[in-house]
Amino acid sequence: MFSKGQLEDVRIVDFTGELGPYASKLYAGVGADVIHLEPIGGDPMRSVGPFYKNKKSQESSLMYQYYNAGKRGMPLNLDSKKGQDIFRELCGSRDILFESFAPGYLEQRNISYDNLRERNNKLVHVSMTPFGSFGEMAHMEGSDLVCSAVGGFLYLAGVDNEKPVRAPDEQSYRMAEAYAAVGGAIAFYHALKSGEGQHVDVSCIESAAMALENAAQYWDLEGKIRRGRGKEAATATIHPCKDGYIVLAAIMGNNQSMWRTFLDWMKAESIDGWQEFDNEKWIDSNYRKTRQAYDLFCDIFERYTRQHTKRYLYETGQSYKVAISPVNNGKDLLENPQLMYREYWKKIHVKELGGEITVPGSPYELSDLEWNAGQAAPYYGQHSKEILMELGYSCEDIEELNERGVVYVG
Repeated sequence: MFSKGQLEDVRIVDFTGELGPYASKLYAGVGADVIHLEPIGGDPMRSVGPFYKNKKSQESSLMYQYYNAGKRGMPLNLDSKKGQDIFRELCGSRDILFESFAPGYLEQRNISYDNLRERNNKLVHVSMTPFGSFGEMAHMEGSDLVCSAVGGFLYLAGVDNEKPVRAPDEQSYRMAEAYAAVGGAIAFYHALKSGEGQHVDVSCIESAAMALENAAQYWDLEGKIRRGRGKEAATATIHPCKDGYIVLAAIMGNNQSMWRTFLDWMKAESIDGWQEFDNEKWIDSNYRKTRQAYDLFCDIFERYTRQHTKRYLYETGQSYKVAISPVNNGKDLLENPQLMYREYWKKIHVKELGGEITVPGSPYELSDLEWNAGQAAPYYGQHSKEILMELGYSCEDIEELNERGVVYVG
């Protein structure tokens, strides 16, 4: 079924908006034929900034451009009976459906998984919702902020009794999309082997909870609420430097060898006050958790870090095998020599914008499959005629569907 180098024989329908598009993008990157459907009013992500050159338009959302690059596109009105028929026809010839409608939306239109499988028993139907398709919370309204909060992600990022901290952008959505891509692949493989598709139900709050590491187990086994480490001196602490910040883990727990390695670095650099660190009290985590220890450590160490750049501190600390890392911003990432060496950043020319945009490339390197950022995201109605003709509609049919508002032809 598959040709070496690309997965062009894998056929996907993607009817997602702000939640969901990255799942099918992972398939489009290796050549799958992905059709991105959007409401007649337009994909909600088209209105999400930032926008190209800060000019808002239907095609200038950088998020829309990135998450939908490499896909074909068609606006489709699922509130019309004919739109529902077209949706069934599309899914009847496709391998995977990714969608992020509220639970019950498709059932109300007779295009649920049970309806779709009557036409295509091999279809893998992947739903992404805030709380899952079933359960007492399934029909509640959700957002990334809500999902991150309910899933425990916000609380984990806080320190002591400080308020919870939200990671930027929509991390619970992105986590759910990654699991949806994996779950879809597993179900698709099963369909190839068995001839039977299935419904894959992905919950954002469950996906966010997966990012909590052992926080739930801490409470279950030890009765402790785990949050950020806070201000335990030298233990995963952030410190200012000449051009930003670095994060340092000079010791974890009572690991003497880690601390001795850090001490060797401080001694070799002859930093002012390094002798203060040559004391067994620093091995005691209880001492490091005191305000006195934290303030003393910062006073000595930051006099040194403020004199140097992130890169100098990183390279020098690493040469002594100290766990230190720069806290990179967007500019740092674009200029990162490792990412540049691996040609991670890609350029996509967007004709409608009259310019190029820089986007992240492959999230993994495959030895045989070639990742491609693909053509620009489809402009509104770009592939409607092409897709409908593949389904057997004539030019006259398509013109009528466009006039009736069932589809939009760009």
